Amino acid sequence: MAAQEESGIRPLLTVSQLSQRLGLSLSWIYRRTGPKAVDPIPVVRFGKRGIRFNPDHILLYIRSRERHPARGTLEPSDGIARVNGKGFTLTRKRFQTGSVRLREDRDPVWWEGFYREDVITDAGKVIRKRRSVKLGLQKDIPTEAHAKRKLAKILVTINDDGYRPRSVITFRGFVQKYRELKLATKKGTTQHGYETNIRAHYLPYFGDRLLAEIDIEAVQTFLNLKKAVGKSYHTLKNLKWGLSSIFTAAVKYGYLQFNPVRGADLPPEEIREQAQLPNHGQLNALIGRLPEPVSTAVWLSAVACVRPEELAFQWKDLDAEKRMLWIVRAVNRGKLHTPKYHRANRPIRLTEADVIRLLTLKELKGAKDEDWMFPNHRKSGPLRHEDLLGRVIQPAAKELGLPHITWRLLRHWGATQMVEASVPIKAAQERLGHSRPDILLKFYAHVLDASADAAASTLSQGLGARSASLEGAYRAAS
Repeated sequence: MAAQEESGIRPLLTVSQLSQRLGLSLSWIYRRTGPKAVDPIPVVRFGKRGIRFNPDHILLYIRSRERHPARGTLEPSDGIARVNGKGFTLTRKRFQTGSVRLREDRDPVWWEGFYREDVITDAGKVIRKRRSVKLGLQKDIPTEAHAKRKLAKILVTINDDGYRPRSVITFRGFVQKYRELKLATKKGTTQHGYETNIRAHYLPYFGDRLLAEIDIEAVQTFLNLKKAVGKSYHTLKNLKWGLSSIFTAAVKYGYLQFNPVRGADLPPEEIREQAQLPNHGQLNALIGRLPEPVSTAVWLSAVACVRPEELAFQWKDLDAEKRMLWIVRAVNRGKLHTPKYHRANRPIRLTEADVIRLLTLKELKGAKDEDWMFPNHRKSGPLRHEDLLGRVIQPAAKELGLPHITWRLLRHWGATQMVEASVPIKAAQERLGHSRPDILLKFYAHVLDASADAAASTLSQGLGARSASLEGAYRAAS
């Protein structure tokens, strides 16, 4: 043996050594070395009774019988086959048939099935758990063979070669991971919207359910319940969009195999009245009623078509010589972030009169370039548009008898005026800050009475308002 080690040849193993290093009994090894052994292991014989084992031959024997990539090795240092540091114990996927028993201790009597399932814990570790399932009543499943066939249908997925262990994490548990991994990368306005839906809708309904057990039916039931309590089509669409984002992340990080939200359907969109836009006179009356700087903020929202969160201007953002107002930041609930647009900064072209109005406000307030254009009452940051609308703007509009005013309606007003004036779509898109030009025509532009009259006159000319027979009948009746 010593000579073999000195020459670089690995020493042969005795029966006792092989038994210890493989974690197998002596009798198991002897049964596989006899002349009539089934699947004999490679052995080196000395005389009639002496046997030894070549470590390399044993390793080849083991690898040739594995059904998965080999993880056991016979190290040159000691020749011990190890898997995860525990001797040679291979973990391999087994085809299972499960077991059944008749629960005669219950009334009515029913069949119970048992099987084992690999699951992923919250820590990401795969463990094997024993499961039980109710197969049905004895009157519906008369024999044990019938019960086993029903259990076999349940085990089809687990026995499939492409089966992956499912996670035992709850929806609530994964939402916390979603907040850390995905939601933290979103803008402030997006985070606020998603968090609102998570707290008010998703967690109360799905919170303690296992993430892997939420299927298409569960998602569809959730959407139908929200529809039943009066949620609008756009609210349902928003809820589905946000829920899909959560499950998409679950698939991405290996907690699920597919996104069940994609298979759910939205109900038909309800009939919705178009919001009434104020005319020039009504909007001027509102602007004149409001105090500064709220008055200028409403005026700028209409003429510049900016989003309310984009009113976080500093006076240095105004380039008076080039008549440009640059949108470089946005604010949501007092927190600053980048604006919602496909470019980092967005310029708004102003007229000479627009620039004079803004410079007049700057002089009136005695503001410096670093000051906020529309400061909050503490002058520590930009105004909070969320509170300003209901506290100041809408009460003034109600006193004047105007239509219901919102920040979004002011953007719709500006978009409609540009379309009516035949402003090039690309220029209107840039001013509104849309990533695609079709959004303007699809969602923002309204049809004014003048354009509607022009369309009616164009199509009616040449066809006649009434036929001769209808005109005669009309005169006779009158």
